[in-house]
Amino acid sequence: MDEVKFRAFMEKAKKPAATINSYIKSINFYAGFLQSRQPTTTPDEAKPIDLQEFVSWAAARGENAYRHLWGIRAYYQSTHFTMMENTASEWMEYLQNETRKLGEFPKVDRDIVTRLSKIGIKTVNQLLREANTGEKLTAVSKKAGVSQEALLELFKLSHLSRLPGLKKVRCRLFYEAGLDTLASIAALEPAEVHEILQGFIERTGFEGVAPTLGEAEITVAMARFLPENLT
Repeated sequence: MDEVKFRAFMEKAKKPAATINSYIKSINFYAGFLQSRQPTTTPDEAKPIDLQEFVSWAAARGENAYRHLWGIRAYYQSTHFTMMENTASEWMEYLQNETRKLGEFPKVDRDIVTRLSKIGIKTVNQLLREANTGEKLTAVSKKAGVSQEALLELFKLSHLSRLPGLKKVRCRLFYEAGLDTLASIAALEPAEVHEILQGFIERTGFEGVAPTLGEAEITVAMARFLPENLT
């Protein structure tokens, strides 16, 4: 890692010195992991599978993988290694959704959340794994005693939360505005996403804020990057 170059990139982004130092430690920690596995592998040579294995390795050591990913993502952003930057973002959202409760989404039927909890589905990722096909969604709906329509709504909200910046209220905004799948977002340009959401807010009085054009660019890029389902 060219530390001088990375520091200059972060300083240009107006990041505090403490944040920059923390990120550098995380990048070096990640680089150490890569070198311990394959001496010729560096962050610049790494592949998505390396980052996946790093997350598992860090968790097994009791390390906060999510915290390290902030620095790793920033490094890949600074080197314009878009594939790895997006992979880091994907894992950051995945780790958050491992513990994010289904009841955190606005306007969710609490009875459905309770019924799902009773069959062991409490978090976003649990639902995304257990209902990721039409057949499995039908089975979950029968087991929990909830309607498929209501379960599909909750599933779509959970799917949207895989995108950076889409949490709680903003997931609901995308859903109600008709951008309720990754495919529907991926098919649009960022300006179109912004226009659709801003127009929906103005028409309906929805209590939320549309993403900026810059945020919409990240959302569309990640919608196009992410695999269709968790495995």
